[in-house]
Amino acid sequence: MSNESLVSARVADAIGGAIVRGDYPAGSVLPSELDLCEQFGVSRTGIREALKMLGSKKLISPRRRVGGIVNERSLWSLLDPDVLRWMRGAPTDMRLLKDLARLRLAIEPEAARQAALHQDRAAIDAIRIAGEAMAADPAQALMADIAFHVAVLRASGNRFFQALGPMVESALAMSIPVTNEVKQVPKADILLHMAIHDAIRDGHADEAAERAHELIAETVRLLELAEG
Repeated sequence: MSNESLVSARVADAIGGAIVRGDYPAGSVLPSELDLCEQFGVSRTGIREALKMLGSKKLISPRRRVGGIVNERSLWSLLDPDVLRWMRGAPTDMRLLKDLARLRLAIEPEAARQAALHQDRAAIDAIRIAGEAMAADPAQALMADIAFHVAVLRASGNRFFQALGPMVESALAMSIPVTNEVKQVPKADILLHMAIHDAIRDGHADEAAERAHELIAETVRLLELAEG
């Protein structure tokens, strides 16, 4: 990536994060290109490229002579990895967390089923390693939990499930602290995670799907409790 592209990406990152945080509400107009040039100390070309990036993610609708108009959230490319990452830095949105958990509930049990049928031994080992890491180091439990679920997607052998890794990663990064607080525990249910691994390892497809469904359904329940 060229220096100019890196600059544009940095500007897009700053503006995108601000939009997702709510600093620029839907329908608001971004500062002019000239104002953005002064704010970020970059050329108009760099600003225009950054706005194109945000436009491609549907966060804004570019307008000539105007930096852009912020779109309604319903128009955003919510599965875009950058948009998901920016959401992690925004105030907690319980509706978003529940929507993501329900999406996971529709996807991950089938991914676990397919992983049990696919039997990619290296990928299954990655699931085990992540599960063991959850138990071994409380300080790394969150990252290990995320790695476990992403590894299940990879083990499915389905490229579309695998492509949803960033969504699952962001969903877990936002929801795990909330659900752990509701349960008053420092980390997730390791035994149930390892039951998913064991069922996948042993080729028990239905059981793998059932255990994954059980785990994520509990997440949905806890998020509903957290919302009150």
